Amino acid sequence: MLLRKRAWDMMHEDFATVDESASLAEAIRLLRDSMKTAPDNNIVVVKKKNGSLKGVASIWTMLKAVEEKVLKDEDLRLDENTDWDRAFKRAGTACSHSSLDEHIETDIPILNPRDPMLVVLELFRKKHRSWALVQEGGSIIGVVLISDVYRELTRDLVTQF
Repeated sequence: MLLRKRAWDMMHEDFATVDESASLAEAIRLLRDSMKTAPDNNIVVVKKKNGSLKGVASIWTMLKAVEEKVLKDEDLRLDENTDWDRAFKRAGTACSHSSLDEHIETDIPILNPRDPMLVVLELFRKKHRSWALVQEGGSIIGVVLISDVYRELTRDLVTQF
């Protein structure tokens, strides 16, 4: 029964999307909001103006951007004279004016809705990702997360222990 599971059985049809013209701050805010209802979610799908797929902004690319834009600000030093509130606010403002474009991943793992679980696992392993997009007819129809695959795989296993 387990090997009959397909990508469509595990995918989330409600997923965060943002336009390619969005700022880094908008994508960060959108990911945080989506995590309120889907705590395991760690990506935002980025679409071109015509609605087609441009790429993905993952939690990793956003953390890297925050590190570059905020945490490496010259005013953030580990000494007692640092005005942390002022420095962090200034760095955060810089982050909000930064384009999302340079933080978009374009090497995207794509699944077919009918791909079996073993194909899903193999794609995660080959692409070194914890997520994949499900595409049908040229449109993204869902997202599969590694936590979804883990839950499916271990559901029957734990009853055997």
